[in-house]
Amino acid sequence: MRLTCRAVLMAAMLSMAGCATHGLDRLTPAQRHDAERVEAYLNHLQGMTAQFSQQGPDTMRGAGSFAYIPGHLRLNYMLPHPMQLIAGDGHLVLDDPASGAVTHISLRRNPLGLLLRYPVRFSGDIEVTDVHHEGAVLALSLAEADNPSQGLLTLDFVDQAGSLSLIGLQGVDARQHNFSVALSSVVEKATPDPSLFKLPVE
Repeated sequence: MRLTCRAVLMAAMLSMAGCATHGLDRLTPAQRHDAERVEAYLNHLQGMTAQFSQQGPDTMRGAGSFAYIPGHLRLNYMLPHPMQLIAGDGHLVLDDPASGAVTHISLRRNPLGLLLRYPVRFSGDIEVTDVHHEGAVLALSLAEADNPSQGLLTLDFVDQAGSLSLIGLQGVDARQHNFSVALSSVVEKATPDPSLFKLPVE
């Protein structure tokens, strides 16, 4: 299972935290080429909508609708019950009306923060730790170059006829909690209303 492999990779990264590497340093020429393709894809992606299903952290299961614009992400959960996750501007907020809880998390401590930097640059403080092809799926893993213990994010793409399409996210946070989000019914030229990504006032 890929998440288990990513957790092993995360442990290896922690053991090498004292060895400074940056950006694309660890990659072969072929992997570097794929990483540059992903960087270009993310920087040209102006908006996306999709349906999602989520597993983790822990025993959590969820499903609903997904919306993205550069630097911002929103998940509208229908399962296990209606709630909203909004991330951007350095913060993640989970609003759960069923319990009345509103959880605020810094994106510096969450792997999603690696996706929500714009423009995306793999040549400095974000390190590409792995690039892997499995059939028509391209998986690219990211971590903080100078502090990999903060988490690992893997982006999964369909790679067909030279074109990429994001189909999922997998993460391991600083406490070794795993999550995965699978996307379906993806619309890449969508233009979600920017007001959807406004963070709730504390």
